[in-house]
Amino acid sequence: MDPAHGSFRAIVDRAPDVIALIDAEGLVNYVNDHAERILGHPKSSVEGRSIFDFIHPEDTSRAAQEYNHTTQEPGERIPLVLRLRDLWGNWVPFEISANNQLKDAAVRAVIFVARDLRFRDQVQEVILRLNDDNKQAAEERVTALARTNAELRIEVQARRQAESRLENTISLLNATLDSTADGILVISKDGKVSSCNRKFIEMWGLRCESSLDNTNDQSLLTKVANQLIAPDEFLEKVNSLYADAAATSFDVLHFKDQRIFERYSQPQQLGDSIVGRVWSFRDVTKARQIELELRQAQKMEALGRLAGGIAHDFNNLLMLVSGYTMQLLEHPPLSEADGICQQILSITKRAASVTRQLLAFSRKLPEELVTVDLNTVLLAIERLLRQLLSDQIQIQISGWKEVLPVYVDTSQIELMIINLVMNAQDAMPNGGDLSLHLHAEAVGDEAKRRRYAVLTISDTGQGIAPDVLAHIFEPFYTTKGPERGTGLGLSTVWGIVERLAGWITVDSKPNLGTTFRVYLPLVTGQLIADSSGTSVETVPVGSETILLAEDEAGIRTMTRTYLEGLGYRVIEARDGTDAIGKSHDYYGAIDLVITDILMPGMRGDAAIRLIRRDRPEILAVYMSGYYPPDDLREGPDVVLHKPFEFPELGRRIRSLLDAKLLLRKNRRA
Repeated sequence: MDPAHGSFRAIVDRAPDVIALIDAEGLVNYVNDHAERILGHPKSSVEGRSIFDFIHPEDTSRAAQEYNHTTQEPGERIPLVLRLRDLWGNWVPFEISANNQLKDAAVRAVIFVARDLRFRDQVQEVILRLNDDNKQAAEERVTALARTNAELRIEVQARRQAESRLENTISLLNATLDSTADGILVISKDGKVSSCNRKFIEMWGLRCESSLDNTNDQSLLTKVANQLIAPDEFLEKVNSLYADAAATSFDVLHFKDQRIFERYSQPQQLGDSIVGRVWSFRDVTKARQIELELRQAQKMEALGRLAGGIAHDFNNLLMLVSGYTMQLLEHPPLSEADGICQQILSITKRAASVTRQLLAFSRKLPEELVTVDLNTVLLAIERLLRQLLSDQIQIQISGWKEVLPVYVDTSQIELMIINLVMNAQDAMPNGGDLSLHLHAEAVGDEAKRRRYAVLTISDTGQGIAPDVLAHIFEPFYTTKGPERGTGLGLSTVWGIVERLAGWITVDSKPNLGTTFRVYLPLVTGQLIADSSGTSVETVPVGSETILLAEDEAGIRTMTRTYLEGLGYRVIEARDGTDAIGKSHDYYGAIDLVITDILMPGMRGDAAIRLIRRDRPEILAVYMSGYYPPDDLREGPDVVLHKPFEFPELGRRIRSLLDAKLLLRKNRRA
């Protein structure tokens, strides 16, 4: 830590004495400007060297002995006279006083003060000469000398006050570091811990109530790295920064106990020299949690607006299913029955789409990136948008004449569109016109030209003032009342667009409406996802034994009938507990388990874990009416989301079983 700080530095540099801070080995850590004025040596040529390099050879032994005594006992020693060499080779006599503050945590040095005795020697020579000539003149000179001595005493007092202020300044700086909310660590150029505050020790759980000074940095790294999820990356980053002394850095550390730290690093400089590195750590765990919770609250806000529309859609769908089912019960001609069945399948797909939209807003879903035509996404959400908007708002939606393939998560694009539309509605409390249209646009110069799908959303609302326009994408920034918004709608839009390598612009003037333009990169060479139509691909048959666990009796019966129609032997279980019992009681081989995830008593995934204790190689297909936990989205098991088509179930089962047979064949070979 540089002791010359602020206004105190000017006081020390202008002191009439040479003031220096020397460590236990005699190395000069700091020297004031007066040293250069009186001895001619630049500060840079003195700091870092031994004080004994400047002492007269005849005085060196005595000086070393005295300095050894000084470092053994704290406090000030009796002054002594030494000769110091100036820049021009002259030996200047000095009165030296040394004050041992090595054990003081704020100083950690010997305070070295040297007073030039040349003036005093000249005064004494004048006095002797005048005594020979004139006693009266000698007395006058003595009086002058006394005056000079008085001035010297004043200077000594000023020097001690300066030392006291220096100690207070260092103490204040240390207290400031200990009171900060960030953990701070300073590493010297030789890999030793120069300083650290209490917050650093608390954050990293180190068993040390005092400073870690002089601790080897590698030893400290070993203690802290194992707390992190990715210790190798942590150590690699540290080593890369040590290799480049002038580098600065910012990154994020994730702990095994779910804590999250932001880490900052920059070089420690003394003048033009780099003498070490400063590390700063900030615990942002609670801030990240609050951010996630508020984002979820924003989704729930949108969900509340969707509830009425979703209920309306489902009632209509249920009415259609009920009506078509009654027609089948009345035994219509076979030709009409085929058409009715196709209508029922179409209705179930519409219902599945509605539930997917509901889950997209109510749950924290993983990104499922697929290539889709943006025209299709916009037109598919048109019905929902009309239900969300007030009757006073006239909405126009138009697609583009060409296919606009984009690589996106469909639910996130829907969320983005809804947020922009609801933002437009808030800007038109008395109604107005809202338009959404798509087009393609090439952006960039000839060397980096790329085509983008552009979604333009324009309203005739109140517009946005210039001072507000600069902040609309900032998280939690809102001009709405306390019960009307979280301030996360547009920041969510910004985050979605940025993750998809796009960008968003906004043009607005007060009372002249607002236009948002969303740019998403077009992709080529990828198949566009298409969920329309019913697959007629032949489903392969089999003869293996399957354990089926489903608490809904109707679904269980339909599934068993379908699987037995493909040639499989099916063992039924009404829930997870029953499935464990059936597996235990059945002595033959069971090749695969089909289970719902959420069932009363015991979840399906929990039942699978217990069944695999006795049958470790058994395969699993999970059926889920909601999005399953992350640990079910990886590995060889399959997850099918209800409602699914039975041919898809048949193909997934056959694919798993064939892969298992191939693996066994390869093992035998």
